[in-house]
Amino acid sequence: MKLKRMIASVMSAAVIFGLVACGQTPATSSNTPAGSTSGASAPEKMIEVTIPHYKTGENVGATFFLPQVERFNEKYEGRYHLTIEEITQDVYPEKLKQLGAQGKLPVLIEGGDTKWMEEVIIPNGMFYDLKDFVDSHPDIKNVISEEAYNYNLYDGKLVTMMTPIMFPISMYYNEALWSPSKPIGEMTWEEVAEDLNGSKIAFMTGENAWTTMLVLSSLIAEEPGGADLLLEGVNEKIMDFNQNPIIDAVAKLQNLMQNCGTSSTVGAAYADAANAFYSNNAAIIPNGSWMVPDFAPESADKWSNGFDPEKIHGAILPGNVALANPLGYCYWIPSTATPDEVELALAFLEFIYSPEELEAQMLALGGLIPGFEYSEDFLKTRAENRIMDEYMSGVEEDTTIVPAFADAIPASVASIEFGKLLPKLVDGSYTPEQFCEELTKKATETALE
Repeated sequence: MKLKRMIASVMSAAVIFGLVACGQTPATSSNTPAGSTSGASAPEKMIEVTIPHYKTGENVGATFFLPQVERFNEKYEGRYHLTIEEITQDVYPEKLKQLGAQGKLPVLIEGGDTKWMEEVIIPNGMFYDLKDFVDSHPDIKNVISEEAYNYNLYDGKLVTMMTPIMFPISMYYNEALWSPSKPIGEMTWEEVAEDLNGSKIAFMTGENAWTTMLVLSSLIAEEPGGADLLLEGVNEKIMDFNQNPIIDAVAKLQNLMQNCGTSSTVGAAYADAANAFYSNNAAIIPNGSWMVPDFAPESADKWSNGFDPEKIHGAILPGNVALANPLGYCYWIPSTATPDEVELALAFLEFIYSPEELEAQMLALGGLIPGFEYSEDFLKTRAENRIMDEYMSGVEEDTTIVPAFADAIPASVASIEFGKLLPKLVDGSYTPEQFCEELTKKATETALE
């Protein structure tokens, strides 16, 4: 698939591509007893490793990641065993910093605080160079975007593995509340607002204002120069929000929130926004493909007020926009890892990025891989999940794919300040210009910290 903007998701719930070690041999002995003529080698030794990881407990990624670890352990029983230590996602980055300061980084790490990576890990060479592994496997390298590959290069060394899976974020709508008059990708958000005829959008201002941030992202992408602004913001964070694409998009967001937001919008956390959708109080919710399992029968305890999942559809965002970002730091191995630990880590990466595991992940969590040859079983199975198939099929050759607003601005502004400022935009205390000025002030404050 050739995309107009090939930019892939991170949720931070983000995944990466793993490869077999180039030039590494399994931890076996080629020695035979003195005088032996049998040619038999000594038994392979068992390598066991424990790593902390946030895809545990209630984290949405745990439902796929933990069973995947078990599949790896079963496949390599008696040779490798990986144990996962439970840790919450909000604590994970700080835990890594602490372990790094003690010289005790875990054998395998997924991401980490970007500033820490760029100011401590990378310039000090505290990573295992993965370039030879990627370059020696052209079938794998061919499905990795050039942007992601180059982003991870430092002095000719490859810092982390990149994800070939693109998780484009778009939206869902409830046909029981709203039947679009034409394909949503052909409409603007302003046209959607008129077309809704009183039905609502599941906005939120609490937490990181996730669903609202996604709408603003697509509104910016619709503005002249907006898509480029978001793309450039991944590398050089947007610090000045007093720019026309942002101001004009915020003005449209204000109108949408005032006229199409649910009554619970101000103060709503994600659980509230999702509940508005599950209870037939909102016709639209922007969200990722990981929401699809919530429409399965086993999630019926989340539904109320006559909610019918048969009426739910996956769709592209207005303006034919999808949100995703491939530029970031994914799985990496610290330079302090022993040869045995490196062997296990690479074996695990090779396993989770085998075609079978990649397809299993895409079936469970969504996603697509440009240039990947899908198996017939994969396409058939995905088609059986109507909502997932609609959601992923919404991304077409001419779809504009850009990073989300949160990926293009300072992390603290995205996770805290943006949501805190939104209520004043909704009640009219701030004009769009004033709102953008306040965001600029908050961004400047973070730069001085």
